[in-house]
Amino acid sequence: MDRRFRLAAAAAACVMTLTFSAVAYAYVTTDLTNWNLTETTSTWGSQFHVATGTNGVVSYRWLDTPAKITVVSGNACPDWSLYGSPATIGVNDTSYKALFGGYQGLCFVLRGRTAAGQGSMVNHDGRVQR
Repeated sequence: MDRRFRLAAAAAACVMTLTFSAVAYAYVTTDLTNWNLTETTSTWGSQFHVATGTNGVVSYRWLDTPAKITVVSGNACPDWSLYGSPATIGVNDTSYKALFGGYQGLCFVLRGRTAAGQGSMVNHDGRVQR
């Protein structure tokens, strides 16, 4: 009886481990240096692609503590149409914000602006995780 119990417990432990294990993704990050934003939407100068080995979620964060409320979005390369929803990033918020979910190799650009009435935000660094 003990042997059958131990086998059942071992099998249950294996199933639980496989079920609840954290998935490790191989995200690629790229830093954006000195992104100057105004209340008019502007596009960062480079195109990006969703990396392989990820779940396809593209996120953005400020590396420098933002002094203004900002809005950042992921947009299609050919026509700048919006993917997902823009992320509103508050003052002093440096945590990642999910922009959209895409597929491996999907081309996108980052667009951003400060919120209405905030004025410009000059020379702030950010990071896209793709």
